[in-house]
Amino acid sequence: MSISRVISICMIMLVNVGCTGKAHQSETNTDLYDRLLSYWDNVDADNLSEDSLEQQIVDYLYLAGHLNRVDREKIWLDFYRRIKEHPNKTVVDYLGEPDSPLYSHALLEEYLINLMRCAEDKTEYMRTEYLLKNIRKNRVGEKISDIKILKDNQEISLNHLIKETGSVCLIMFYDPDCSSCDAEFGKLNNIDPTSIEIITISISGTAKIVNESWISALVADVGEFDDKFYYTSLPSIYIVSQNGLILQKDVML
Repeated sequence: MSISRVISICMIMLVNVGCTGKAHQSETNTDLYDRLLSYWDNVDADNLSEDSLEQQIVDYLYLAGHLNRVDREKIWLDFYRRIKEHPNKTVVDYLGEPDSPLYSHALLEEYLINLMRCAEDKTEYMRTEYLLKNIRKNRVGEKISDIKILKDNQEISLNHLIKETGSVCLIMFYDPDCSSCDAEFGKLNNIDPTSIEIITISISGTAKIVNESWISALVADVGEFDDKFYYTSLPSIYIVSQNGLILQKDVML
């Protein structure tokens, strides 16, 4: 997600907070529900510019996030009818990308589940089902998917490596040519290596030279990795227990 898009959404959020108090605390759930139910009545979505429509959707998602789940499920159908393309890229980006202020896997999953219930054609249903399957991979509280990795030119399973460390691990999947990954490597150097085991895993055929106190490895089978993991951007960072249970995912350092 670009910096300009993040700035855009932050401005929208500030306007909302300024107009309605602290994140709609002064607005009852009923008022918010009624507001969202009529949200699209005065919006000509077909004739808006791409940027203007994006802002309308972002504002809608921000408001929807403050509605209780039961009522929110009632307003999704109207959203589907007013916006033509689904799964909607703006919704997926803002709810699914870790660097978004609206990041929420739970809300994205809810959106996709409800979309599947009212998908109007098979293609839309299959696209939604595929995306839902992917975002459900490696959820917090579950055991991280086991894949083959190469450490010191020896093949080993990821879960076995985690168990060998005997401690909580920070696992960073990266690409050596990724500039945002380089920035996160710099931040990793500020972490006390005695408090957590750091494992860096390249998803390409080469690994960067990293801090000697870290564990460096390569994905052994890219196809297996793509099948078992889903990420919208790199690096993709997890924190797991010594038993491989995911404590946090999409960590921002």
